[in-house]
Amino acid sequence: MTRALSSACIVVLSLVLGGNAWAGGKPPIAILGLEVYDNGSGIDPDTTKAAKELTAALRDRAKAGTGPYVLVPSGEKELIDEKLLNNCDSEAAVCMAAIGTELGADVLMYGKIEKSSQGGQTIYKVSIKLLNVGRKQLANSTVETLPLADSTGVRAQGHAKTWYNKLAGITSGGTLVVRANIDSGTVLIDGTEKGTLTSGAVTLNGVADGAHQLAIEAKDYQRYEARITVKSGETLQHTAALTELSKLVVPNKEPAGGDAPIVARSKANVWKPIFIGTAVLEAGAIGFTVYEWRKGDSEASQIHDANQFSGSDCGKKTPPNASDNTHFKAACDAFKAQKVGWVATGVVGVAVVGTFIMAFIRDDGAGSSTEAKTSGGGHRKRRELAITPTVLPDGGGATLRFDW
Repeated sequence: MTRALSSACIVVLSLVLGGNAWAGGKPPIAILGLEVYDNGSGIDPDTTKAAKELTAALRDRAKAGTGPYVLVPSGEKELIDEKLLNNCDSEAAVCMAAIGTELGADVLMYGKIEKSSQGGQTIYKVSIKLLNVGRKQLANSTVETLPLADSTGVRAQGHAKTWYNKLAGITSGGTLVVRANIDSGTVLIDGTEKGTLTSGAVTLNGVADGAHQLAIEAKDYQRYEARITVKSGETLQHTAALTELSKLVVPNKEPAGGDAPIVARSKANVWKPIFIGTAVLEAGAIGFTVYEWRKGDSEASQIHDANQFSGSDCGKKTPPNASDNTHFKAACDAFKAQKVGWVATGVVGVAVVGTFIMAFIRDDGAGSSTEAKTSGGGHRKRRELAITPTVLPDGGGATLRFDW
């Protein structure tokens, strides 16, 4: 009488609340303990233990609350006991639906386990059914084989989880629900675009089990990144807070000594290649001039009356000796070329100095290659210039070296 009254109260409560009053509207499920089936070889303790562990794992999966169902408080009953109490000689859908109604469940899961043989080895055969209580119809069913070594512990839990997901229609992988403080944005998992935020939220199904890199990209916001772990058959809720680019704070710390940090600003520099070109020309002009000077001295030294030779004599007199005349003419040609070289050296030298100033010294303007400037708007740091003339030991040439 007491049991009947309790059952009536549950049914009335279910009708009043619409039949889905559990856990935010999820259909309630009752999972009956797997019945150990005796196939004539008797019921051994190992099979009974396997039935209990598999049943507990199925119920734990429902208790997680991440699937489509939620376990009712009275949903942990034994199948064999409920069949006896409700005079169910078999597992007919009508009789099993009455048990589900009595327990206040919309869905009923039940089954059996028995020892069997496959390929010469002893295994367990597990049959599980999912019943729609209101319709009094089977919603799904499965028959699975289970190695004896997998019938307890972590392996048994893994098998039970897989069977539950299969019966409940849960796809492989987990579900990720992302909510953000922005209306729209692109959601990426492990660098691959997976969805778009709509009104600040998106639900991604079939996310592979394991650790992933979650990223969110949105215009005018800094890229968001986080490490997440998804479990197959479960739903992960993740809340992301993105920062507007305009609100990013740039650190401004002064280094030891009181000097503000130096910020380099690069600009297009057309003067540097011009400077390099003029420097090459200057070197060539100096080399040419020195060469003609040495050549002129060499030719003049071979004239018999060399001490009487002067560059001003060129074009005014000719030595009587033919050999001296040849050297005299060559010395005069070298003297003329030397004067051209000195003029060219001077002109190009001016160009070298001018382009160097434009390329490396001038503070402002389009010609500045790099401005070294303090972040606080202080003084610029200029490159230091050192010009070092170097004369070879034999006096045969000169090198103009720039250090900056």
